[in-house]
Amino acid sequence: MAVKSKPSQEWTLDSGGTAWAYLVSGPQVVAPMILVAERGRDAASLEAFADAVNGPDYPFGTRLAERGRDAILVSYGPVADWDTAVGAVRSAVLETKRRCSGGLPAVLGGVGRAALVARYVLASLEYEGFDHGVGACFSLDSTKPTPAEQAELSDVGFMPGIPRNLKITTHSTIDVEGLTDRDHPGLSMFDESFYPSTPPADSPWMTEEAGWWLLDRLP
Repeated sequence: MAVKSKPSQEWTLDSGGTAWAYLVSGPQVVAPMILVAERGRDAASLEAFADAVNGPDYPFGTRLAERGRDAILVSYGPVADWDTAVGAVRSAVLETKRRCSGGLPAVLGGVGRAALVARYVLASLEYEGFDHGVGACFSLDSTKPTPAEQAELSDVGFMPGIPRNLKITTHSTIDVEGLTDRDHPGLSMFDESFYPSTPPADSPWMTEEAGWWLLDRLP
């Protein structure tokens, strides 16, 4: 099932968010991968986000479906502030858990600032004692948090402790931790990091190299 096709379901989320669910096993969520749109680029339109996720150069959504993974695309609007984005993503995580009937844990991730939001949502749910049901969290080209965001992340432990934390950083993006694959990788807060060799110019939303690396590490 291609992610650029019509979704199986559309969910209304808190804080004005919306999710499109592409399910591979009928109406039930079985093995969800929650992908959060990057604010200001794809978040305004789920159609645009779906096209980006399943772009012609590397159809990541199709690869997910081939592995039996449900794709949940989350949008929270193009100019959403931190709290609005957090509310929508938190709602998506809890709604996914409520609907999930399979045995595989969910995966949550995003690009840029959406990656920060995803990490914060999981860390805050753990801080509050909720079982979020997420087994892996991935960050694609995450950005440095603002001082206010840094404070909020620090208040909840900065990183979620339960899921496996995976990071992909392309050459055009400054590593959010200030580290590269050559500079003290053992100090990384992430469980595994990947620095693709593919030049970022004209690259799709997810390159084939990065996509296979991520897919091979899903729970």
